[in-house]
This record gives sequence, structure tokens and C-alpha cells, in this order.
Amino acid sequence: MALTFQSFKTTLANAVAAAQGACPTLLDLGVGTPGRAMLEGVSGVGLWFQFIALQILSRTRLATSIGADADSFVADFGLSREPGTAATGVVRFTSFTPDNQSATVAVGTPVKTASNIIYDVVEDSTNSAWSAVDSAYVRPAGVASITLPVKCETTGTAGNVAAGAICLLGSAISGIDTVTNDAALTNGSAGETDAALRTRFVSYINSRSKATLSAIENAITEVSADLIYQVIENVDTSGAFLPGNVVAFIDDGSGDVSDAIINQVYAAIDDVRPAAVSIQVVRPKIVRPPVTMTVSINSTGDLPTIQATISTNIATYLNSLTIGESASYSRLIQIAYAASTAVTNVSGVTLAGGTIDLPATSGTAYRAGVVTFG
Repeated sequence: MALTFQSFKTTLANAVAAAQGACPTLLDLGVGTPGRAMLEGVSGVGLWFQFIALQILSRTRLATSIGADADSFVADFGLSREPGTAATGVVRFTSFTPDNQSATVAVGTPVKTASNIIYDVVEDSTNSAWSAVDSAYVRPAGVASITLPVKCETTGTAGNVAAGAICLLGSAISGIDTVTNDAALTNGSAGETDAALRTRFVSYINSRSKATLSAIENAITEVSADLIYQVIENVDTSGAFLPGNVVAFIDDGSGDVSDAIINQVYAAIDDVRPAAVSIQVVRPKIVRPPVTMTVSINSTGDLPTIQATISTNIATYLNSLTIGESASYSRLIQIAYAASTAVTNVSGVTLAGGTIDLPATSGTAYRAGVVTFG
């Protein structure tokens, strides 16, 4: 219901009209008269009561609550605001003399940018370099580099960096000489906004006590609102028909979500699944399509800066694609032109070596790869 508010002037005018209407003789309510002063005082109190009523109404409905008031409202229903997420991605560890010795990279090993933004190596037991015996990643002798998942120590967008920004080892590693991120990291986010919390609250309430697909999807978002997922019923992870099975493909935008997140999502889904229904929580098949293009600019632009912007924006686009969504070839051209008004021409564009969209495939996620400029 829409609320009608009155200004002090309108409130006073109504008070004057009411007083005069209740009196059989003409009242002197001019400015400075005792009667006018009393009505102004009463009108001021009325305006204060109106403000108090507005404050009460704004706090008793989630649609009008903000900040701590929105938090306390949803807390009564067992829901809490999602905190910000730390940026994650993959980093390549390289040796200049790989034949001389192997190298072991422990979980928690720090790497950082020149501005001292620190990232730690996280566990991914499906990574080809992972050694269950050593509980660490191993670069075998003869292999020049290994690519490992990392997570920023700082929550929020501060960890979103361009390709090549992570360039320093936080501590010396025998058998490792350099480190770099071939693709930009783009999935760090600030805490959940009031608007996002209101939207999630509706899904949360609607999925209570229901073993439905929306209940499973809501369970995933309760782990983190920034997770990207695809839930498919009655198939196994290969897509083969399997009645009563639910597969949840999970990613955080990096293409290498940690074991910890996978386990959290499994536990959350297990709480809402019906009896006799099996669940599988797995990473999607990650495809990192290489992108090439030639960009021409006019005299007002700086080519290296524009190329870096294009590379980061392409990474942001690919990392934001949902699982099972196609990757658009023409979007790459659009991103290049939108990077700067100094861009005059974009040519020789290829996506995974071709000039067509990459198809939508269930369980497959396209993520940022290497962008090469001609």
C-alpha cells in the first residue's frame, strides 16, 4: 500500500482549517499569534510522529529494510547475508632448468603481485600435478611448468587482476623459477547487496521443506551466491541415463574450484535431497579457448594499455558464462571495440582457432585462456 506523507506546511494548514471549522467565530491565527504558535507546535509533533512511523514501517518489511535491519529480518528465518568472495584462478609455476630436478609445491604456498596482493595455492585432488602421497603438487623432472589453482588472501574485488599481474613467488621454491597467471582473475566479489539478499530470501523461503530442483539450487547459493552451477537430473557425470541421480556441476568462475567448495556444496545438497535420490557434485569440463586478434588504434590511444584492457574484459566475459552456455565469437569483437574509443579496427579474430561460436554443452564451462594480439 502506498503511503501518503504530509509536509509541515500541509500539516499546519490542515490544523488551521480544523480549528477554524470547529469554532463558530473567526479565529485570529496569523503569524505570531498564540493560537498560531500552538498549532505550529502541534504540527511539529505530528511531523515527528510521521517520521517515527516511517522508521517503524521501513524496518518491519524486508522490501524496505536496509543494512543491519535487513540482516536481522532474514536472521529470524535462519538466513544470513553472504560475505564477499576471494578471487580464484590458476597460476603457472615454471622452471628454467626442468631436466635438472623435480619440484614440490605445497598447499598454502604464496604467490603475489608487484603491489603485494597475495594468493595461496589451494588443493585440487583432480589436478594432474597433485600427489596424494606427498599431499602436494609435484613438477616432475623434465616438465617445464605446472598450472595450479590459487585463492586470494583478501576477500573482495581487490584480488581481481589482469593476466600476468601475479609474477612473484612469496617464498623460494626449489625447482621453480617464475610464476605467472596466463589469464585474468575476475571472480572476486564484495559482500551480498541488500537487493541480492532480498531476491535470495524469496528463493530460500520458497524452497523450504521441498526436495525440488529449486531447493537444490538454493542450497548451492547458500554456500556462496557467486558460485556458477548447472544441475541435471536422471543422468550421471558422463551424461548417460541414470534414474534417481542428480549431478551438480560447480564452478566459481576460475575453472578450478577447490575441493573445500565441492565438499561444502555436497553437504548443502545432501541436507535437502529426498530419500533414495543419489547426488554427485563435480567440477564441469573446463575449456579455455585461445583468442587471437589484431587491434588497430589511432594516435590518441596507448596500444599496450588497450590490449591489456581487452584481455581482462574477455576473461571477465568467459569467466562469467554459466555452465553449459555457449561462447559467442562476435562478443569478442564487441569487447575489443568497447575497450577504448581509440580502437579503429579489429581484425583476424579467432576463438579456439575458428570464427564461429563455441557450442553450448551440458557440463562444460568456457573459461579465460590466453589472448594473443597480432
